[in-house]
Amino acid sequence: MHLDVTSEAEWVEAVGTAVNRYGKLDILVNNAGMVLRKGIEDTSEADWDRIMAVNAKGVFLGTKHAIPAMRRAGGGSIVNISSISGMVAIGPPAYIASKGAVRLFTKVTAVQHAQDHIRCNSVHPGGVDTPMRQEGLADLSPGEHDERLRRVPMGRVGTTSEIAYGVLYLASDESSFVTGSELVIDGGYIAQ
Repeated sequence: MHLDVTSEAEWVEAVGTAVNRYGKLDILVNNAGMVLRKGIEDTSEADWDRIMAVNAKGVFLGTKHAIPAMRRAGGGSIVNISSISGMVAIGPPAYIASKGAVRLFTKVTAVQHAQDHIRCNSVHPGGVDTPMRQEGLADLSPGEHDERLRRVPMGRVGTTSEIAYGVLYLASDESSFVTGSELVIDGGYIAQ
């Protein structure tokens, strides 16, 4: 179903639909995100509010409305998609701030809801071959693109499947003792 992650009413409807359709809700992946490629001085207040609404408020609202349904189901797993930009200062300022918020919100959710048998973890992708990344590379010369790849120890960008398998692990019972953790999937970029 269509979901505007910035709308609390749409989250209420989405969670209700999932429970009605499947009998319970035990997995939530907060994946919606956007980037704004502007420096601090070029970022307007409206720009800041929009990226925070999608990247941080959306995670908060989804989590807030999934928790009661997960509690009724006997537990669950929440996986929040952050970024390596949520761990180190790589990328545009508003994006970095929003992804850092997701990282720490994940930890507080994990701590506050462990007794409810609800786990919460974050995934921190590096460069992944997506339309959002391609848009960001459009203004780079081939030499600049090659230089970025040279900074990745594995020498390439990731695939969406590689990120999805990390999410699958965190959503599954195979990670039943994992909560409040950060899964970095970046080809070794921030290990340097």
